[in-house]
Amino acid sequence: MIRVVICDDHEMVREALSAVLNLEDDISVVGMSDSLATTRSAIDAAVPDVLVVDVRLQGESGLDIARMVRSDYANVRIIVLTSFKSDEALVEASEIGASAFLIKTGSADELIRVIRDIAGGKKLIDAAEVQAAIDSLEKKGLSIVRGLDSNDRQIARLISLGYSDKQIAETVFLGLQTVRNRVSRLLTRFEKENRTQLALFFAEYHNDITDKSEVAVTSKGLTEKQSPL
Repeated sequence: MIRVVICDDHEMVREALSAVLNLEDDISVVGMSDSLATTRSAIDAAVPDVLVVDVRLQGESGLDIARMVRSDYANVRIIVLTSFKSDEALVEASEIGASAFLIKTGSADELIRVIRDIAGGKKLIDAAEVQAAIDSLEKKGLSIVRGLDSNDRQIARLISLGYSDKQIAETVFLGLQTVRNRVSRLLTRFEKENRTQLALFFAEYHNDITDKSEVAVTSKGLTEKQSPL
């Protein structure tokens, strides 16, 4: 029996996937979660063979959860699900060590086949596709993103998570006008027409706008003294 944990921040999606997978004689959904903390608890309790995780969760990244699982539960195989094709997410999933990367618009039969394949030891992320994604990212301006200073990377990360200017200011301890100035500068620098375009753009570069020494913005935040504005 292949034991599966599903991580998604929408209860309806979790329940629907669980219902479909539990129809199979050789697959059993043994846990469900919606965050890093609940995923850790589910894995500790159920000891699954496979984790199915959505790349984007409310306030968190499924890729961060995948990274934690690869580090702390090396025997668990990982399938990363995404609602849309993302070169950056594909590259990061491959670097983390996920076994498969699937678009949600695929069929239930495809997910079932992939679960069986990776439980049997197969790795289904194609190296040629990953290299093509890397090349595409380079062409789209990855070097510019990596050139952002640490302050702008933190703001970019929060924009990608849907934070408002006021929420960003409260989180990183900067004045509201300072945040607005920085967001305006980012819009100009990346030639985006509005905040939604900027958020989607930064979501593509999650790995490069996340400071791995901090993972998330800490309570220390930023200070007005640190800001050149």
